[in-house]
Amino acid sequence: MTGDTKDDGRSDAPTDASSRPPADASSTPPATPPTGAIPSLSSGAPTVGSTVRVTLLSLLNPVALRGVGAALGGATVLLLHDFALTALQAVVAIALLGSALLDIRYVFSGKRRWGRDRNRVYVLIRAILTLAFLGVVGLLAWIESASRFADLNLPSHTGVSLTIWIAGIYVFARSVLVIVQSLRRRAGVHHRALRVASGVVTAALSVMAINSPLATIEGLLVFFAVGGLVLGALLIAWGLRYSDHPERTTLDPYSTTVAEVLWDWIRTSDIGRSQRAELSDSLYFEGDDRLSKLGAWWVMLFLSVAIATYAVLADSTAVVIGAMLVAPLMVPILGLAGALVNGWSHRAGNSVLLVALGASAAILLAYGLASWAPAVVSFDTNTQIISRVNPTALDMLIAIAAGAAGAFATVNSRVSSGIAGVAIAVALVPPLAVVGIALASKRWADAGGALLLFLTNFVAITIAAALVFVLTGFARHKILQRNPWGVAATVAPYVALGAVILVPLAFSSEGALNATAQSREVELIVDDWLGEDSDLLVQSISIDGGEVTVMLVGPDEAPDPADLQTALVDQLNRAISVRVGVTPVEVTILPTVTPSPLRLED
Repeated sequence: MTGDTKDDGRSDAPTDASSRPPADASSTPPATPPTGAIPSLSSGAPTVGSTVRVTLLSLLNPVALRGVGAALGGATVLLLHDFALTALQAVVAIALLGSALLDIRYVFSGKRRWGRDRNRVYVLIRAILTLAFLGVVGLLAWIESASRFADLNLPSHTGVSLTIWIAGIYVFARSVLVIVQSLRRRAGVHHRALRVASGVVTAALSVMAINSPLATIEGLLVFFAVGGLVLGALLIAWGLRYSDHPERTTLDPYSTTVAEVLWDWIRTSDIGRSQRAELSDSLYFEGDDRLSKLGAWWVMLFLSVAIATYAVLADSTAVVIGAMLVAPLMVPILGLAGALVNGWSHRAGNSVLLVALGASAAILLAYGLASWAPAVVSFDTNTQIISRVNPTALDMLIAIAAGAAGAFATVNSRVSSGIAGVAIAVALVPPLAVVGIALASKRWADAGGALLLFLTNFVAITIAAALVFVLTGFARHKILQRNPWGVAATVAPYVALGAVILVPLAFSSEGALNATAQSREVELIVDDWLGEDSDLLVQSISIDGGEVTVMLVGPDEAPDPADLQTALVDQLNRAISVRVGVTPVEVTILPTVTPSPLRLED
């Protein structure tokens, strides 16, 4: 990473967009709009018809059309879940079949279109194993299809799961090898940090693939689908911008590549040195009033922690929201993201240090306040604690979206009022308050879960905000162009940390989903066991390991519990013990009684 600059990048492009240099400094932008450019709307209030016409004509731009295709592809994957998995299985099968056929061709002809020459015996064995694997996957797919007609309860997409499971084992072994080689070799390793970070990321993904193959591939499909939507939106926006201002770029939309369009978007979106300096002043504690800014920040942090701690103890959602609004931890995290993509090493270090000190002070303060609080907190019923001690992958997704929104609101003054909503969406101080409260009560597991939630929010916000800062022009494009690997190396550790954190989050998510699905299945079995004519009502159903407890309320007698146990064992396919409790309902009805005449006279 390059060192900080005192002027926040004074060599950046001017603020005025019209005076920004073209992508190629040696070329001059055309004086007149290129052929095929869409004329802008005339001055005055445009009609609906003219707006629609110009927009549709702008979407005929080749770059915009590619963006529409990418967005439609991403939307299709998101909306058609089963179709996407089936299509993926077909694509993988076709790719493996093509690889096997090319290997067989090489064995008999010795000709190879790409790749280096290998031993033909090895290639033949690989081709045979690939065809055998395809045969197994095809057999599983056929059995799965036949089971639907035979009404058998077999897992879906077994072929995809098996493929991902095997790939996970292979990728994990390769990832460990890459990490070890990168750390052991002292010379000859280029971009060591990137290689180690990539190894950690792939190892984490492979662990999830081995443990939950189908859930992992679904998550990757969603990731690429959202990426397609974002890419499509950027290409469409570039096409619309080109139609309005073709003089801003020297790219030809009919021959340019997607990578060139993305870089041109980053270059032409530069906010300029003056606005960058203004935003830097709000994100970093610098200048003559540095100590005053830091003092105010610490005061607000302590107050927000106090509010959050007492709100959690009182189980008050409204007061917790108030603590989120006044919590100042979002500022140094966004500052860290901005420093990473701008090459400001000192600012990045100061931001990380401030976040670490602030989080530690928050935990200590919450610990002290909880130790002296005149209240006994129930960790089993307090909703503010329960919702923060078992984070899942959904919490990371929320933090990613909130971090992107916070970064966008920071750069775009027109939506800066939304930063308050971002503070509510991603709670930073309440998890730290729960950590202190749990430590005061010696609940180590709960403290670890709440700390994991804070780390999830911290990493997700940093990564999402860094990406948004690049796309919105806060990052200096000259730094990105001059030292792209250095910038990537500074962001890589946070991506690796995010991948490591995602592993326990994924396990927790899978456990929660399995518990929910199992609870629903048990509820259906209990309803069938009671029958439609029963006057008994289900009060509660709890599942604790292999024991199912059913509490009923009503005047009738419960059916034979052995029938319920048999149904549960057959449906869940594991050992089950059953406890059934029935609370009788006694109803006493007294006829209406009127006062006697004598009592009325009295």
